[in-house]
Amino acid sequence: MTVSRIRLDGIESLRAYAAVSIIFFHLVGSGGVILPESLSIIGTHFAFGVPLFFVVSGFSLAYGYFGRLHGERELSVYFTRRFTRIAPLFYLVLVFQLINVWFEAGVTFTPLDVLLNVVFVFNLVPHLADGIVPASWTIGVEMLFYAVFPLVLVLCRNLTISAISLLVAIVVGTSTTLDLQPFETQHAGFVYHNLVSQLPYFMWGILAFHAHRLLLPRLTPQMARRLCWALCVAGIAGVVAMMDWTALYMFFWVRGLRPGWDALWGIPFGLLCVAMALHPSRLLSNAVTRYLGKISFSIYLVHPTVLYKLGKAGFYQWIYGGLPKHPALAYFVCLAISIGIIVAISSVTFRFIEQPGMNLGKRLTGPRGQPAVA
Repeated sequence: MTVSRIRLDGIESLRAYAAVSIIFFHLVGSGGVILPESLSIIGTHFAFGVPLFFVVSGFSLAYGYFGRLHGERELSVYFTRRFTRIAPLFYLVLVFQLINVWFEAGVTFTPLDVLLNVVFVFNLVPHLADGIVPASWTIGVEMLFYAVFPLVLVLCRNLTISAISLLVAIVVGTSTTLDLQPFETQHAGFVYHNLVSQLPYFMWGILAFHAHRLLLPRLTPQMARRLCWALCVAGIAGVVAMMDWTALYMFFWVRGLRPGWDALWGIPFGLLCVAMALHPSRLLSNAVTRYLGKISFSIYLVHPTVLYKLGKAGFYQWIYGGLPKHPALAYFVCLAISIGIIVAISSVTFRFIEQPGMNLGKRLTGPRGQPAVA
C-alpha cells in the first residue's frame, strides 16, 4: 500500500453532480416546494443522484484499494480511514438532530436507538433503517458496504468475475426486496433502503473500475479524451433513455420487478464513471465541480435541514408569492439561494469537521496506504 495513485478529478466532479441533483429533488420533499408540471421530471427522477453516489463510491473504493488490502496492517488502515472520514461529521449532525427534534416537536429516541446510529448498524433494524439524521439511510448503507468491501474486492478481481457478481447482486437484491414487500406499510425504509437492495449500484461501480483499468493502458491521451466524450454522450443518452423507456419500464413493473429496473440505472452511471476517470474536459470537471465534489458529504448531510428550515420559515412560499405567474423561475430562484446557503455551511463543516477527521485518520495510521480517491 505504499504506491500512490493519481487522484481522479473527474470522479470527484461526479460526486458534485450527484449532490446537486439530490438538492433538486429534496427541495420538493424537505423544503415543501411545489413543482410546476414543466419540471415534474425533477420529482420523478432526480432522486437517482443517490444511486449515482453509490456507483461512484464503488468505483472510487476499487480504484483506491485494488491490490492493496492484503494483510492486517492494510485492513487496519482501510477501516480506520473509512471511519474517521465519516464519523466526525455524522456524529455532529446526529447530536444536532437529537436536540433539534426534541426542541421542535418533543421527539426523543431510546438510548439503544442512538447507540445503533453511533455504531452505524441502524440500517439493519427495520424501524431505524432510515436513520435519525435526515436522509442518513445512505450513510447506513455506505458504512455497511465499507465493512464488506474488502471481501467484495477479493472476489471481484477481474472484469468477468465482477460482471457475474453484479448479476448475482441484481437477482438477490430484487428477490430480497420482493420478499420484504409485505412489510412495506410498516417499514418501507427497510424494504427499499437496505444494503442488499442497494448493492448492485456499488457493483456497477466496481465493474466500471475494471473496465477503466483495462482501457487506460491501451489509450493515448488523445484517444482517452475522445473516448471520454463518447462515453459521456452514451451515459447521458442512457439516462435520457431510462427516463423515457416507458415500454421497458412497464415490462418490469407489471411483473413486480421494479427493483430490477432500478438496478439498470447503473449502466449509464457506470459509463459516466469510466468517462470521467479517463480524461474529462474542463467543461465537465473544473474547479467548481471538484470543490463541490470535495465537500459533497457535508452537502449531503447539511442540505435536508437547511431546506426544511427555509420551507418551514415560509421563505420558499414568499419567493413563489413574488413570482405567481412564473413557478418554474420561482423554483430555480429557491434552488439557487438554497444551494448558496448549503455550500456556505458545508464549506465550514468540511474545513472544521471533515478535514480534521481525515487528518486524524492519517495520523493514526501513518503515511502509508492513502487512497487516491477518498
